[in-house]
Amino acid sequence: MKILEYDDVDPLDVLYLNLAGLGFALTPERAGLIRELDPRPFPFFAVYAQLEGTLAGQVGVFRLPIITTQGPDEVGGIWAVNAHPGFTRSGIATRLIKEAHARMRSAGLRFSTLGTTRYRTAHLLYRKMGYKDLFQATNTLIQHTDITKESHLQAEPADQEGLTLADELFEQAASGYLGFSRRHKSFLPMMVAIGDVGQNDVWLLRQNDELVGYALARQSASVLTIYNLLLKDFSDAAAAVSALSNQMNLPYIQVTIHHPAMEANLRKASFPPARFGWNTFMVKPLIPDLTVDDARRLMGIGTDRFLISPIDLT
Repeated sequence: MKILEYDDVDPLDVLYLNLAGLGFALTPERAGLIRELDPRPFPFFAVYAQLEGTLAGQVGVFRLPIITTQGPDEVGGIWAVNAHPGFTRSGIATRLIKEAHARMRSAGLRFSTLGTTRYRTAHLLYRKMGYKDLFQATNTLIQHTDITKESHLQAEPADQEGLTLADELFEQAASGYLGFSRRHKSFLPMMVAIGDVGQNDVWLLRQNDELVGYALARQSASVLTIYNLLLKDFSDAAAAVSALSNQMNLPYIQVTIHHPAMEANLRKASFPPARFGWNTFMVKPLIPDLTVDDARRLMGIGTDRFLISPIDLT
């Protein structure tokens, strides 16, 4: 088995591998755009396994900015873990993840992180390799008819300037929090440019003329899914959901909850009890004298100081 980097392999083989294993169109153009605009990937972008002349596996490697109780820091992040369907149970993913860990350690990173879903087979692999589930978001589902229509907030779709305003708001609102409360500059515009967030998903939330929050929300035929909500004051969560619901007027609204104050506010506004979903945030220490409890303490996981978002994870 040969371990190679992105620049050592045929990008069309990379595209085939990702389409076959993940249904993810990692075209040469998209990979080039990510490497140009996104500061999080390592220079080598991803590591690959070549077996019997075939590109048999892939692991992307990121370094993610965070805030800990000790100040600004970075953690590793693995993404697009993928094995060729013809080489399952060959230990390829394990070998590549170990390679990713070694490169993270060489870069001085103390922890590796990832976001995944617990129903995937890969979740069992991550657990065997020392990753632990440290955070799971909850979800609540409510009918449009059961939401209070009056709201002191107004929702409006974000244009290009609005993406920049949302970035600036995040910096203000995230001040004082731990975890993923630190981002690179122009983060949301970059996420839209590379296609990880849809331009139409971003909504600004105002109180009179003041920007007080933003939401990432997608619409289906009948359901409004609010998958990220960031507010200066999380006690405005119910008002934010009402403002978004009034704009899109869909029968059902699902809200993903990442902060306890948001959940408490929604419950106070008579939203149904939140339930755990399949998504999970996992952490593995990369240095022998560190533990998962160290990661929990450093990032404030399990406290109301911990900030996390699906778009900050790999």
